Formats: sequence, C-alpha cells, structure tokens
Amino acid sequence: MKVGCSTYSYHRAFNDGRMNIDSFLDRMYDLGVEGVEILDRHIPSDKETLRRVKRKALKLGIEIAAVTISPSSEILSVYPLKLIKADPVKKIKKWIEIASFLGAPAMRVDVVRPEGEATLEDAIQLNIDVIKKVLPVAIEKGIAIGMENHSIFRSADLVLKVVRGVDSEWYGTVPDVGNFVLENKEKAYENMEKVAPYAIFCHAKTLKLGLGWDGLSSYWEEKIIDYRKVMEIFKRHGFNGYMSQEYEGREDEETAVPKGHEFLTRLIRQMP
Repeated sequence: MKVGCSTYSYHRAFNDGRMNIDSFLDRMYDLGVEGVEILDRHIPSDKETLRRVKRKALKLGIEIAAVTISPSSEILSVYPLKLIKADPVKKIKKWIEIASFLGAPAMRVDVVRPEGEATLEDAIQLNIDVIKKVLPVAIEKGIAIGMENHSIFRSADLVLKVVRGVDSEWYGTVPDVGNFVLENKEKAYENMEKVAPYAIFCHAKTLKLGLGWDGLSSYWEEKIIDYRKVMEIFKRHGFNGYMSQEYEGREDEETAVPKGHEFLTRLIRQMP
C-alpha cells in the first residue's frame, strides 16, 4: 500500500485562501507524499492551470493518483468558492476528461441526490443510471470510478447496492474508514470487510492524533480508528493501492497532516 493525501486535508486553508493547488503540491513534496487526490473545488479547471499542475507534479515526483468531484455542482471559482447547479452526467464526463489529462487512474464521484420527494430506492437507481451513462467514457480513458460511504449512502450495504447495480470492474468503492467508525463503531470493521474487495482507493481519515510509545521512543498514532485492523482487512482482500489521508480533526492542519502522514507511513512499513 501507498500513503497519499487528499486536498481535503487542508480544506480550511483552501477555503480561506491560505493554500492553493500549487502550495499544496509544495507541501506534499516537503512531506514526502507519493500521490495526491485532488478535489474539483480545489483546482481551477482551465487548461492552462491543468497543464501547469501536471508539469509541476511531474517535476516534484508526485503522482496525481485520484480526482474527486461533486457531480451536482459546477465550480465557478475556487477562491472564493462559487458554485452553481450542474447536470451530473455532463459534469462527470467533463471531469473524466480532466482526470485523464492529469494522468489520474481513479476518480471518486460523490452521491447524486434526487430532486424533490424520493425514496432511498429512487436514489439508488438514480446513481446506478447516472454511472451507467458515463462509464463507457471512463472505460475508454482507462479511469476507474468509485463511490464513498458518504451522504445518504453511509452504510456498506447501500454503497454495494449501487456498485452491484452498475456491475462493472471499472466501478467500485472508495471506502472512508472514518465515516464507518463515526456512523456505527460497533459494525465499522464489518462494513469495511464488505466494501474492501471493491476498493479502487481508500480514504484514510485521521481525526485525533496523539503520541504512542515503544519503550523510550514515541510515535504518532490515530486514537479513534484502529488502523492496524483497517490495514489487515484491506490487505486480506488484496488491496495494495493508495490510502489517501483525509484529515478532519480539530487540530490545525499544518501540524496535524504531517503527523497523520508519519503515522500511516510507519504503519504500512511495519506490515508483514
């Protein structure tokens, strides 16, 4: 497995203008991050910016491992953030092209919410239908698409209803291990077992980082999520891709994200 990092780990810095996609890549280089996940709300989609970011990532030796998008919102401005309603099929197809241009082999597409009154089954079918319309384009470009356990589909069973409804090796899951723990801690690891066989990449959410001790030596560790168990689950199911850190704790991102990267890197190196 490899340790990556999502731009969302610095969402507060992006939101208030302290960080942009260029300074994010510089920070990833300083931390020694191998691959990054870029959210659509954190990178302007004009060709000049995309070319510059692709060239910079190449120079720094950083892989653009994944792109994440909100299919129902078009980003008019990254800072200040301005959104308008988007047609999900058009938006996804546009970002498949962008992901392909950037060289990203994976893309997380957020949940498409039905408009008006709708049942959960309606929402499941809507997401299946949308993905089936865009998947041929993704396959042509060699890009795998995945759904996270998020929004109205927070359980493994609901995510898998969409994944199995699409029924393609090019559509899978983007397990957010933290969301599973926060939603139902008792069944969190059971839910991870269910989605792990379909994972294209994972969100390694970090929430609370504290010191652990090995004799007189200290190290950082996540205090809420049992990542040793997490790693064992995904390894057992043959996953060897990116664990993309997604920091969502209260500590300042500038100090917390490096701790999370150090923790995840150390844990992966210790795996048998």
